[in-house]
Amino acid sequence: MQIEKKLIAWSILAIAIGIATIVPLEYFMGAEAQANAALIKIEPWLNVNITYAYCNIDTTSSNSTMSLYGASIGAVANFTLTPNALKNADAQIEYYKFAVSSDQGPIVDMGYHVSLEKPGIVYGASGNGTIWFENGLTYIGPVGTGGQHLNYEVLDRSFTTGYVSDYIFGTNANDLPQVVTDLRNAQTLYIEVTKVSTVTVKGNVTVTTPASTDVLQRIELTKTDYGFIYGGYADGTLPIPMWVPD
Repeated sequence: MQIEKKLIAWSILAIAIGIATIVPLEYFMGAEAQANAALIKIEPWLNVNITYAYCNIDTTSSNSTMSLYGASIGAVANFTLTPNALKNADAQIEYYKFAVSSDQGPIVDMGYHVSLEKPGIVYGASGNGTIWFENGLTYIGPVGTGGQHLNYEVLDRSFTTGYVSDYIFGTNANDLPQVVTDLRNAQTLYIEVTKVSTVTVKGNVTVTTPASTDVLQRIELTKTDYGFIYGGYADGTLPIPMWVPD
Protein backbone atom coordinates (compact mmCIF):
# COMPACT_ATOMS: atom_id res chain seq x y z
CA MET A 1 0.00 0.00 0.00
CA GLN A 2 1.35 3.39 -0.91
CA ILE A 3 0.92 6.04 1.75
CA GLU A 4 -0.36 9.26 0.30
CA LYS A 5 0.99 12.56 1.53
CA LYS A 6 -1.46 14.67 3.44
CA LEU A 7 -3.87 16.54 1.29
CA ILE A 8 -4.62 20.09 2.36
CA ALA A 9 -8.07 21.74 2.32
CA TRP A 10 -10.40 20.79 -0.54
CA SER A 11 -8.29 17.90 -1.82
CA ILE A 12 -10.46 14.84 -2.35
CA LEU A 13 -8.88 11.43 -2.01
CA ALA A 14 -9.12 9.04 -4.94
CA ILE A 15 -12.50 7.33 -5.27
CA ALA A 16 -12.33 3.57 -5.36
CA ILE A 17 -14.55 1.73 -7.87
CA GLY A 18 -16.43 -1.27 -6.56
CA ILE A 19 -19.03 -2.10 -3.98
CA ALA A 20 -18.18 -0.45 -0.69
CA THR A 21 -18.00 -2.72 2.32
CA ILE A 22 -18.29 -1.47 5.88
CA VAL A 23 -16.03 -3.65 8.05
CA PRO A 24 -15.92 -3.93 11.86
CA LEU A 25 -13.65 -1.45 13.59
CA GLU A 26 -10.45 -2.87 15.03
CA TYR A 27 -8.58 -0.49 17.31
CA PHE A 28 -7.12 -1.21 20.73
CA MET A 29 -6.04 1.66 22.95
CA GLY A 30 -3.27 1.25 25.50
CA ALA A 31 -4.10 1.31 29.21
CA GLU A 32 -2.86 4.87 29.58
CA ALA A 33 -4.98 6.08 26.66
CA GLN A 34 -8.04 4.33 28.08
CA ALA A 35 -7.45 5.92 31.47
CA ASN A 36 -7.16 9.39 29.91
CA ALA A 37 -10.00 9.04 27.41
CA ALA A 38 -12.24 11.15 29.62
CA LEU A 39 -9.96 14.13 28.91
CA ILE A 40 -11.47 14.40 25.42
CA LYS A 41 -14.96 15.74 25.02
CA ILE A 42 -16.32 13.80 22.04
CA GLU A 43 -18.73 15.84 19.94
CA PRO A 44 -19.65 15.73 16.24
CA TRP A 45 -17.59 18.14 14.19
CA LEU A 46 -19.66 17.89 11.03
CA ASN A 47 -23.27 17.94 9.91
CA VAL A 48 -24.12 16.14 6.66
CA ASN A 49 -26.52 17.33 3.96
CA ILE A 50 -26.96 15.62 0.58
CA THR A 51 -27.70 18.34 -1.97
CA TYR A 52 -27.73 16.21 -5.13
CA ALA A 53 -28.03 12.49 -5.79
CA TYR A 54 -28.64 10.32 -8.81
CA CYS A 55 -28.85 6.75 -10.01
CA ASN A 56 -28.30 5.99 -13.68
CA ILE A 57 -29.77 2.51 -14.07
CA ASP A 58 -28.14 1.86 -17.45
CA THR A 59 -24.46 2.81 -17.34
CA THR A 60 -22.00 1.35 -19.83
CA SER A 61 -18.26 1.88 -19.80
CA SER A 62 -15.29 0.15 -21.38
CA ASN A 63 -11.53 -0.12 -21.46
CA SER A 64 -9.07 -1.74 -23.84
CA THR A 65 -10.00 -5.27 -22.75
CA MET A 66 -13.68 -5.33 -21.84
CA SER A 67 -17.00 -3.54 -21.57
CA LEU A 68 -18.82 -3.02 -18.27
CA TYR A 69 -22.60 -2.86 -17.87
CA GLY A 70 -24.59 -1.86 -14.82
CA ALA A 71 -25.85 1.06 -12.76
CA SER A 72 -24.06 4.06 -11.25
CA ILE A 73 -25.02 5.88 -8.07
CA GLY A 74 -23.63 9.18 -6.82
CA ALA A 75 -24.32 11.80 -4.17
CA VAL A 76 -22.92 15.28 -3.53
CA ALA A 77 -22.89 16.09 0.19
CA ASN A 78 -21.98 19.18 2.16
CA PHE A 79 -20.14 18.50 5.42
CA THR A 80 -20.70 21.61 7.58
CA LEU A 81 -18.69 22.41 10.69
CA THR A 82 -20.73 22.35 13.91
CA PRO A 83 -20.54 25.24 16.41
CA ASN A 84 -18.49 23.14 18.85
CA ALA A 85 -16.04 21.80 16.29
CA LEU A 86 -12.29 22.24 16.60
CA LYS A 87 -12.33 23.20 20.30
CA ASN A 88 -11.58 20.10 22.33
CA ALA A 89 -9.18 18.03 20.26
CA ASP A 90 -6.31 18.15 17.78
CA ALA A 91 -7.89 15.99 15.10
CA GLN A 92 -11.07 14.11 14.36
CA ILE A 93 -11.99 11.62 11.63
CA GLU A 94 -15.66 10.91 11.01
CA TYR A 95 -16.72 7.85 9.00
CA TYR A 96 -20.12 7.76 7.32
CA LYS A 97 -22.30 5.16 5.61
CA PHE A 98 -24.60 6.13 2.74
CA ALA A 99 -27.00 3.18 2.55
CA VAL A 100 -28.89 2.89 -0.73
CA SER A 101 -32.14 0.93 -0.75
CA SER A 102 -35.33 0.67 -2.79
CA ASP A 103 -38.78 -0.85 -2.59
CA GLN A 104 -37.01 -3.99 -3.87
CA GLY A 105 -34.72 -4.10 -0.81
CA PRO A 106 -31.13 -3.06 0.06
CA ILE A 107 -28.91 -2.06 -2.88
CA VAL A 108 -25.45 -1.01 -1.68
CA ASP A 109 -23.65 0.71 1.20
CA MET A 110 -21.25 3.51 0.23
CA GLY A 111 -18.60 4.64 2.70
CA TYR A 112 -16.99 8.08 3.05
CA HIS A 113 -14.79 9.77 5.65
CA VAL A 114 -13.70 13.30 6.47
CA SER A 115 -10.57 14.02 8.51
CA LEU A 116 -9.79 17.41 10.06
CA GLU A 117 -6.58 18.17 11.94
CA LYS A 118 -4.19 20.74 13.29
CA PRO A 119 -0.81 20.69 11.50
CA GLY A 120 1.47 17.88 12.61
CA ILE A 121 -1.17 15.50 13.96
CA VAL A 122 -1.84 13.23 10.98
CA TYR A 123 1.14 11.76 9.11
CA GLY A 124 -0.76 10.32 6.17
CA ALA A 125 -4.06 8.94 4.93
CA SER A 126 -5.21 6.51 2.29
CA GLY A 127 -8.42 6.28 0.34
CA ASN A 128 -9.40 3.02 2.06
CA GLY A 129 -9.96 4.79 5.40
CA THR A 130 -6.58 4.12 7.08
CA ILE A 131 -5.01 7.04 8.99
CA TRP A 132 -1.40 7.29 10.19
CA PHE A 133 -0.73 9.63 13.14
CA GLU A 134 2.50 11.45 14.02
CA ASN A 135 2.34 9.91 17.51
CA GLY A 136 3.00 6.48 15.95
CA LEU A 137 -0.56 5.16 15.99
CA THR A 138 -2.27 3.69 12.96
CA TYR A 139 -6.03 3.53 12.69
CA ILE A 140 -7.59 1.11 10.21
CA GLY A 141 -11.01 2.56 9.53
CA PRO A 142 -13.99 1.25 7.61
CA VAL A 143 -13.29 0.71 3.92
CA GLY A 144 -15.19 3.17 1.77
CA THR A 145 -15.45 4.63 -1.70
CA GLY A 146 -13.48 7.75 -0.79
CA GLY A 147 -12.85 10.57 1.62
CA GLN A 148 -10.90 13.74 2.20
CA HIS A 149 -8.31 15.05 4.61
CA LEU A 150 -8.33 18.70 5.72
CA ASN A 151 -6.05 20.95 7.72
CA TYR A 152 -8.70 23.01 9.50
CA GLU A 153 -6.34 25.91 10.26
CA VAL A 154 -6.33 26.74 6.55
CA LEU A 155 -9.96 25.77 5.91
CA ASP A 156 -11.39 29.01 4.57
CA ARG A 157 -15.06 28.06 4.64
CA SER A 158 -17.49 26.62 7.15
CA PHE A 159 -18.08 23.49 5.07
CA THR A 160 -16.51 21.11 2.59
CA THR A 161 -18.15 19.20 -0.25
CA GLY A 162 -17.69 15.50 -0.90
CA TYR A 163 -18.68 13.12 -3.68
CA VAL A 164 -19.81 9.63 -2.72
CA SER A 165 -20.32 7.11 -5.52
CA ASP A 166 -20.43 3.51 -6.62
CA TYR A 167 -20.70 1.58 -9.87
CA ILE A 168 -22.41 -1.80 -9.74
CA PHE A 169 -21.50 -3.70 -12.88
CA GLY A 170 -20.94 -6.95 -14.70
CA THR A 171 -19.10 -7.87 -17.89
CA ASN A 172 -22.10 -9.59 -19.48
CA ALA A 173 -25.08 -7.38 -20.25
CA ASN A 174 -27.32 -10.44 -20.00
CA ASP A 175 -25.98 -11.64 -16.65
CA LEU A 176 -25.80 -8.67 -14.27
CA PRO A 177 -25.73 -8.56 -10.45
CA GLN A 178 -29.19 -8.99 -8.94
CA VAL A 179 -29.12 -5.51 -7.39
CA VAL A 180 -28.87 -3.98 -10.88
CA THR A 181 -32.06 -5.82 -11.83
CA ASP A 182 -33.63 -4.66 -8.56
CA LEU A 183 -32.73 -1.06 -9.37
CA ARG A 184 -34.25 -1.30 -12.82
CA ASN A 185 -37.46 -2.73 -11.37
CA ALA A 186 -37.64 -0.27 -8.47
CA GLN A 187 -40.24 2.46 -8.17
CA THR A 188 -38.66 4.31 -5.24
CA LEU A 189 -35.04 4.79 -4.17
CA TYR A 190 -33.67 6.04 -0.86
CA ILE A 191 -30.32 7.04 0.61
CA GLU A 192 -29.92 6.95 4.38
CA VAL A 193 -26.88 8.51 6.06
CA THR A 194 -25.51 7.27 9.38
CA LYS A 195 -22.20 7.71 11.16
CA VAL A 196 -20.11 4.54 11.34
CA SER A 197 -17.57 5.82 13.86
CA THR A 198 -15.55 8.78 15.09
CA VAL A 199 -11.83 8.85 15.90
CA THR A 200 -10.72 11.77 18.10
CA VAL A 201 -7.11 12.70 18.89
CA LYS A 202 -5.81 14.98 21.65
CA GLY A 203 -2.08 14.84 22.30
CA ASN A 204 -1.13 11.19 22.64
CA VAL A 205 -4.68 10.12 23.47
CA THR A 206 -6.80 8.60 20.72
CA VAL A 207 -10.42 7.63 21.38
CA THR A 208 -12.77 5.72 19.07
CA THR A 209 -16.51 6.29 19.39
CA PRO A 210 -18.48 3.33 17.99
CA ALA A 211 -21.24 3.39 15.43
CA SER A 212 -24.60 5.03 16.09
CA THR A 213 -27.98 4.00 14.74
CA ASP A 214 -29.10 7.63 14.50
CA VAL A 215 -30.13 8.57 10.97
CA LEU A 216 -28.48 11.86 10.03
CA GLN A 217 -30.39 12.28 6.77
CA ARG A 218 -32.80 10.25 4.68
CA ILE A 219 -33.72 11.26 1.15
CA GLU A 220 -36.07 9.84 -1.47
CA LEU A 221 -35.00 10.08 -5.10
CA THR A 222 -37.56 10.77 -7.84
CA LYS A 223 -37.94 8.19 -10.62
CA THR A 224 -37.10 9.42 -14.13
CA ASP A 225 -36.60 7.90 -17.57
CA TYR A 226 -32.92 7.46 -16.73
CA GLY A 227 -33.27 6.15 -13.20
CA PHE A 228 -33.59 8.36 -10.13
CA ILE A 229 -32.69 11.93 -9.16
CA TYR A 230 -32.71 14.14 -6.05
CA GLY A 231 -32.04 17.87 -5.67
CA GLY A 232 -29.98 19.89 -8.11
CA TYR A 233 -26.31 20.06 -9.04
CA ALA A 234 -24.51 23.38 -9.41
CA ASP A 235 -22.18 22.98 -12.37
CA GLY A 236 -18.53 23.17 -11.34
CA THR A 237 -19.14 22.43 -7.66
CA LEU A 238 -16.70 19.52 -7.82
CA PRO A 239 -13.52 19.16 -9.90
CA ILE A 240 -14.73 15.89 -11.41
CA PRO A 241 -17.26 15.08 -14.14
CA MET A 242 -20.79 14.79 -12.77
CA TRP A 243 -23.65 12.89 -14.39
CA VAL A 244 -26.70 15.09 -14.82
CA PRO A 245 -29.73 13.93 -16.86
CA ASP A 246 -30.47 15.85 -20.05
